Amino acid sequence: MGRTDILVTGGTGFLGRTLAAHLPEAHFLGSAELDLRDGAAVAEAIARWRPRVVIDLAARVGGITANMAQPADFLVDNLRMAANLMAALREHPPEHFLVMLSTCIYPNEVADEQYPMSEDLLDAGPPPPTNAAYALAKRALWQGAQYGIPYTALVPSNLFGPGDHFGSEQAHFLAAAIDRIERARVAGDPVVEFFGTGRALRQFILADDLARVVAALVERGPRNETLNVACREVRSIRQMAETVAEQAGYQGEVCFSGKGPDGQYRKDADPSRLAASLPAWASIETPFEEGVRRTLEWYRNHVAAR
Repeated sequence: MGRTDILVTGGTGFLGRTLAAHLPEAHFLGSAELDLRDGAAVAEAIARWRPRVVIDLAARVGGITANMAQPADFLVDNLRMAANLMAALREHPPEHFLVMLSTCIYPNEVADEQYPMSEDLLDAGPPPPTNAAYALAKRALWQGAQYGIPYTALVPSNLFGPGDHFGSEQAHFLAAAIDRIERARVAGDPVVEFFGTGRALRQFILADDLARVVAALVERGPRNETLNVACREVRSIRQMAETVAEQAGYQGEVCFSGKGPDGQYRKDADPSRLAASLPAWASIETPFEEGVRRTLEWYRNHVAAR
């Protein structure tokens, strides 16, 4: 392969597969084609391809359980990927480095009046202990995004949507809830129980909405700033589970055991800067209930059908 215009790392993951529909001209790399933990291979690839735009979606990701069980693996793998990519891009800088972060890099706690959190608070305190290793690695990448390379750093809230990792160790809460509640509906189970209290507050956005933001920013060029990508509405984990049950037509009971970690109580992010930088966000954002309906439909046609 010769020089490429747009290179997407982590391109075979959930967001990468979603983004492919919006950037069909881009080259989407998975770890089978280029392992970002291999510094020599990354340096050689970037020197050979000399991409004009680099979109970095690569990460080792997982839910609370995986993060707590394997913190060193999450730290080392994500740091190696970040360091190797930044070193290669320093030698052959693109015109635009668009890097994907996560709201888990925000401090574990801020003052009540500081919610929803603005981008200025990103390093205002330690990240939540339940996924501190992953968060610290992503904070390192955020610092590297300011290496003198024209960049846009996106901090999305939790993602969901068609093509998500349903029922796997990588699944975040909403995908896991859709999988478990839909299985319970089909089986006629009277109760679906989740760990924790269900009190934690979260923002979830449809992966397709984030993909549309990325495509729009590629067209507009580097913003040289950090932008939260999040919905205005904040819901509790319990409310989200109840919405899934309602949209799925599940007649049983959804309950929370009170045992196990809830994770960070709040981490809602303020999307005001995104709205000012990309006014189209107001028309891109999909209402939560509609996103759940679309995701359930995809799940039934693709996952349940198997």
